Amino acid sequence: MKRPLEEINESALSAALDAIKHADALDDRKMLLEHLLSFMANHPSGKISGLARTFTIKTLYNDLAHPPATYIGPEYQFRAADGSGNNPDAPNLGKAGTPYARSVQGSNPLPRNQMPDAGLVFDTLLRRDKFNPHPQGLSALMFSFAALVIHSVFRSDHTPGRQHINMTSGYVDLAPLYGNDQDTQNKVRNKDGRGLLHPDVFAEDRLLLLPPPVCVLLVLFNRNHNYIARRLLEINERGTWKDPAHHHHVSHAQLSKQDEEIFQIARLCNCAWFAAVVFSDYFSAILGLVRKGSSWSLEPFDELRNEDHSVFERGRGNACSVEFNCLYRWHATTSVEDEEWITLQLKELFPDKTPEDITLKDFYSKEVSLTKSEPDLERWTFGNLQRETEGPNKGSFKDSDLAGWLQGATSHRAASFGARGTPAVMRLHEIMGIEANRAWGVCSLNDFRKFLGLKTYSSFLEWNPNREVADAAEKLYGHIDNLELYVGLQAEETKPLIEGAGLCPGYTISRAILSDAFALTRGDRFYTQDFTPYNLTAWGFADCQRDPDAYGFGSTLGRLFLRTLPNDYSKDSIYTWFPLIHPDSMEGYLKNLGKVDGYDAARPKQSEPATTVEGYVEVGQVLRSTDKYVPEYVERASEVLKGKGFFTASSNGVEEQKQFISALAPSPEAISAIGMYFHNKTKELIELHSFSLIGQNTCGVNIVRDVLKFVPLHWAATEIAGIPLKTKQHPHGVFTESQLFDMLGEIYQFVFLEVDLAYYMPIRQRVKEHVQELTHLIKGALGSAGSKLPFAGLIGTMSSLFGKKKNHNEIVKRLFEFGCSTEHVVNSILALLVGATVEMSLALTNVVNLLLHKEYDSEVTIAAAEKVNAKDLGSLTAYINEALRIDPPFAGAYRIAKQDETIESLNVKQGQRLFLHVAAANMNEDSFPNPHILDATRTPRERYLPKDGCFSVLGDELASTMMAQVLRAVLSLENVRRGPGQSGKLTRFSDAALPVLHYAYLNEKMLQSPWPTSMVVNYDVTQ
Repeated sequence: MKRPLEEINESALSAALDAIKHADALDDRKMLLEHLLSFMANHPSGKISGLARTFTIKTLYNDLAHPPATYIGPEYQFRAADGSGNNPDAPNLGKAGTPYARSVQGSNPLPRNQMPDAGLVFDTLLRRDKFNPHPQGLSALMFSFAALVIHSVFRSDHTPGRQHINMTSGYVDLAPLYGNDQDTQNKVRNKDGRGLLHPDVFAEDRLLLLPPPVCVLLVLFNRNHNYIARRLLEINERGTWKDPAHHHHVSHAQLSKQDEEIFQIARLCNCAWFAAVVFSDYFSAILGLVRKGSSWSLEPFDELRNEDHSVFERGRGNACSVEFNCLYRWHATTSVEDEEWITLQLKELFPDKTPEDITLKDFYSKEVSLTKSEPDLERWTFGNLQRETEGPNKGSFKDSDLAGWLQGATSHRAASFGARGTPAVMRLHEIMGIEANRAWGVCSLNDFRKFLGLKTYSSFLEWNPNREVADAAEKLYGHIDNLELYVGLQAEETKPLIEGAGLCPGYTISRAILSDAFALTRGDRFYTQDFTPYNLTAWGFADCQRDPDAYGFGSTLGRLFLRTLPNDYSKDSIYTWFPLIHPDSMEGYLKNLGKVDGYDAARPKQSEPATTVEGYVEVGQVLRSTDKYVPEYVERASEVLKGKGFFTASSNGVEEQKQFISALAPSPEAISAIGMYFHNKTKELIELHSFSLIGQNTCGVNIVRDVLKFVPLHWAATEIAGIPLKTKQHPHGVFTESQLFDMLGEIYQFVFLEVDLAYYMPIRQRVKEHVQELTHLIKGALGSAGSKLPFAGLIGTMSSLFGKKKNHNEIVKRLFEFGCSTEHVVNSILALLVGATVEMSLALTNVVNLLLHKEYDSEVTIAAAEKVNAKDLGSLTAYINEALRIDPPFAGAYRIAKQDETIESLNVKQGQRLFLHVAAANMNEDSFPNPHILDATRTPRERYLPKDGCFSVLGDELASTMMAQVLRAVLSLENVRRGPGQSGKLTRFSDAALPVLHYAYLNEKMLQSPWPTSMVVNYDVTQ
């Protein structure tokens, strides 16, 4: 049908072109649908109109899933203990205690009475004749983790007549940890209102008969659950939970309700961690990506659309099939050490029999007796480990014992797959597998390959070119079509070590495991439609994501080790980041990649945790004894900085700091002028970022995000470092305020604070890049000021001295006059840029937050009104000192003892690492009577402990003046007060994992950060 040219308007053409270019993300502002509807309305008949109508109806209908993929409400939000309800429309699909599925229609008869004896098959085709190390160098721990995955989804009932029942769910839901039914789940839970599991327990007793590293891995997921649960309660995103440790009058019903909520959310997050390990470390090893240094992963969870725009199925449930039960019999990979361990276990269980003599009847009888005599799961042990009987870790295993088993498994080589590779000690297990395969009526190997779309084998030699193996199989089975699935999978020729292959099992296994993995995970509603920030909370959702930028080529297992065993794994060890590969093999791969220098190949050594010091006298003496106790950050700074001058982390820092401050503020007038800059910049940013409330004489401003974060930054960047900021008013700057703050925050955190060891190496690399970029800019800004000019005439009037570019030039010239090198000057300016910005912003946030507290509002407001004059800032300075005593930016600092010493009750040894808990010492009743009361009249001032951060960078007088002027500007606003509701709260939480942080915050990625993000204040304005 032809349309006149004038009817084809520009808008319709633009919409059509956009639809062609962006089929999956149409720009609805181009009005394609409206143009289409208009066309149909104007041309109600005709073939093209009919096609358009059909297309429109199908597209609109296919926008949504039919039936809905999920529903809201607690019965759909969380996993059921038995796995039921994963598919709301087929709630029993994949439920524990339901029959196995069958995937393949068998077409070739395999009459059981004509099958060769299972023991004969093992002795002919499967029994190990010699140990062959795995071709990729996989470690024994790889197959310990595989055992955990396998036992999550397969648990055949051994009760006569019920062998077809799978007693676990069909989902990767950590059932070995949490149990397969509600009664078992209740046994592993603490139920004290915090959503915790009992320490180091798990639900699956079968694992006690496997090599100990399997149980150790499960214990780590127990600890990860408890870490997550504690963090969820600390953050308390929805504000509905009460910590039982601090609220003693919470009703039993409320505690039970919140315990269930926290437990279930933590379980969702922990299962997602488990899946992240599967799709990072596990799949990386299976596909050989780890050898290539690749962090890529084929994750199957995303929403996809079919060509007709309908939703490609996901989250519709899964049931494990008997064919895939046969697939995961990987006993051939058993290491020599695990073989020895299993042999000893069987000797203990059957002291009068050799492994070859143990019968199925013996095994089942022993299983019954062990189950009857099994102790309470809180007292289960394995690998001769003992639980601690007292102290804060009562009921837990020692970290070093757990790490010993894991690191041992990493250092043990797994065997290769293939025929005649299964240890003789596994004979009974293999016979049980073969007999189960026959009892279930499982298809032949060729039937299975046909089902997968693979070429069927025409001969035994094609199946396995090893003539001896092929001939033996042919004599047992007669024809290749008669080769049963279980044996055919285990004895098939193995895949060579090529790009894209790393597990190297038989060809059929190699293809089928990927199908099964995708069915297990893409079919799971809790990894797809219901994997949301609401169900897991914002922090939980962010925490459990696979991070392709993590160290170890995106390792998740390394992050788990460093979280749960932080003193036994190191931040750069091959054992930490590549535990599923033997260290010698991994070292070779890293050499090939040119990355070996970034890792330590040695087995990690245990480190001692820091000793926490809380006493006022002890903390004060250590802080003042700078000759006896050294900070860690001098060494930390040397990892990312070159040369001298970074005085905030220098062995000669005190003298260098005095020299820099004398150049920065050589007189009281200079200090006063800097203070006025802070006052004026604060008022400027408040005015710039304020918003009006409709119909009220009230304005609001996000005082933290838009003002306090950036006042010090503007001064240090533009006035001192010569780095122009990019703002709406000045669009040609180098960085936006947020970009520079994030860079400086990351440098400060790396050098002066604690860094989560799991992120240490990536952060260090980013900090190196930040430092390189900033020093380049600082050096470039030196300009002519970098030349050594005569000192005379440098000091002019204060107005010219602190002009925008003039101020920077004069300070630089003074530093050169002191004899500093260019490198020294650049590093000194960087030290100020880092040390006098982000931490001061945090300190200012704490002061404003405390002084706007309802108990202190009137007092502070009146004091500020009386002392608005810059000449009279003493009272505000006193308020700041007292506020930072009550709410310091950081809880404390670390020091290393250079010699033995006794301070009061504290006995210190040389080399001992101390955490000085300044926040606790600040609450000392003897030094500060009624310590929780903000009293700005406390005397003498010497009682206050030495301040760190911006006070040590700028000196007490200059730092106090800057902060007082900012506070004066904020409190000069008429009737300044908190914003309404949540907007007016400083959202933060205590972080037990990083003691140095007094409080932690969630950044825009919803991950833990030392830096505050938001707090709105309101103030009145006159029309």
